[in-house]
Amino acid sequence: MEGKYYLTATDLMNYSYCPRIIYFVHVLKIPQATTTKEYKGREKETDFQHKAKRTKVVKKYPKLPKMFKVKLSSEKLRMKTIVDSIMINKEKEEAYPIQAKYSYTPRSVYQTQKNQLALESLLVEDKLNMKSPFGFIKFLKSGDLVKVSTEKREPIFEIFEKITEIVEKEKMPKPTNYKKRCVDCCFKNVC
Repeated sequence: MEGKYYLTATDLMNYSYCPRIIYFVHVLKIPQATTTKEYKGREKETDFQHKAKRTKVVKKYPKLPKMFKVKLSSEKLRMKTIVDSIMINKEKEEAYPIQAKYSYTPRSVYQTQKNQLALESLLVEDKLNMKSPFGFIKFLKSGDLVKVSTEKREPIFEIFEKITEIVEKEKMPKPTNYKKRCVDCCFKNVC
């Protein structure tokens, strides 16, 4: 493995979708194609950023300042990501990551989304020196905002170990058990 490896939110999501994506991207160095769904999501994130600057995205905290598209990385944690938005509560010395998801609100928040918020909270704490006990997900299709605890962080480190093992040993992992995911996968022709 070349240089120091940094875990990203994309790696977390990819590993959870199918561990083989990690192998194709980081071992075989095959570029990951951007799907139509991702393009649509990026479009909506820009719209979210524009509207969030003018409106009260989090009505309970209307006066708290927000930062958008914040790049965070930590050499100590070996993690990096770009956070859609971070809301700062200087009075409590806390900061809350906000994700914009181009989807409807699910019955319950997916573990992958919780893991992504937890990773963002870890980086917020490390780089901004503020507590980050929770974050928010804005589901753009339904307009709902869901508050999510970010205190359960063990799964991130467990996934990071598995990803590191795939990359260092250069061994192709088993594919996902969910065959429907293979239909939308950008690596379906080489898997």
